Amino acid sequence: MKTFRVQILFVIFLLANLSCAKNILSELSSHSSDDALLQDAQVAINNLQYQAAIDIITLKVSASGQMRVLAKELLAHAYAGKCGLNFIDFVGALTTAGTVTAFKLVSVPFVQRTIDPTMCLASLITLDSIGPSAVRTLNDNAFAAIVGMSLMGTAIRSTTDITPIDGDGTPDAANIACTLTDPQIDNVILGVGYMSQNFSALGSAQIGPGSTATLTDVMNKCSAVVPGGCGITNPAAISNPLRLTMRDLL
Repeated sequence: MKTFRVQILFVIFLLANLSCAKNILSELSSHSSDDALLQDAQVAINNLQYQAAIDIITLKVSASGQMRVLAKELLAHAYAGKCGLNFIDFVGALTTAGTVTAFKLVSVPFVQRTIDPTMCLASLITLDSIGPSAVRTLNDNAFAAIVGMSLMGTAIRSTTDITPIDGDGTPDAANIACTLTDPQIDNVILGVGYMSQNFSALGSAQIGPGSTATLTDVMNKCSAVVPGGCGITNPAAISNPLRLTMRDLL
């Protein structure tokens, strides 16, 4: 009888430990699965399959996995790609650009490209979810500056240079910027704001001294006429006078 009770207790102990082991293995499996999925997302981004990467991260990675900095960085890159940004091409265009206005500088690289400014904004909001510029890495902030420029560029090209299809680098009409709706000009303002907030993370060696000077000049001009400067990244903080100023600058 005593032996039987001992056997029963051993079985209970074994089952309890197997239950704990199952929980531990489940957690390890989930972590490992997220790692594998994020690797798949990276491969998709490398292959320019941005929607596939977005789907992997937002639909397959666990809720806790989506909170990881790596997941947010990959998602931000995927959204930027979906916006129309090819990082290497864009930076290359900046470093070799001639003497042009700041707004043409950032919009011409998106001529003859399928673009979606809302995806650039989604990329920037995702970067914001990592934390403010002060706590993010230099690379994240440099990327935010580039995506800010891309938001400017895609917002301008998609509203002022539509014909022929996907634009030709020339505004469709004189003073066309004056016809932009508030939501359309707001994207330009937010792009300038994100660029301004993160511009110090870029060096002239990365985007070229000419582009650095041109973009610095437009930020200075904007700050000179806008109280508090143009580093606005909150849509609710955009005022009608700021919209008028940005239309004038355009």
